[in-house]
Amino acid sequence: MAELILIDDDPTHHYLAEILIKHHKTFRKFKSYIDPKTALIDLVDAYYEAMNLPDIILLDLNMPDVNGWDFLEMFENLRALVNKEISVFIVTSSIDPNDVAKSQCYPAVKGFYSKPLSNEILKAIVNRR
Repeated sequence: MAELILIDDDPTHHYLAEILIKHHKTFRKFKSYIDPKTALIDLVDAYYEAMNLPDIILLDLNMPDVNGWDFLEMFENLRALVNKEISVFIVTSSIDPNDVAKSQCYPAVKGFYSKPLSNEILKAIVNRR
């Protein structure tokens, strides 16, 4: 079973995601973040403390202060140190084809999905990771 984190500034999306993830029963551990900076700090701490890093990150793009692209840039630095495949799946309200194309420039990004999160998206994520 995989460990998953959600990074999204929308509390409603967190609530929906938590219900779906618990119902899906595929993930061993689930943690959510409103602030991408906090998520990144926790990921770095987990790496340096030899704690479990997640298997999957669900990432929104449109967030204030630090957006999804900023997170991905910083995450790439951490990813270079980690001896574990962490798959990032973008789950966003963006329908801009440029965002889809840009996401393909990041090796960690394994998929791009439109909100809202659904059982079908979770199944696709589990199958693609």
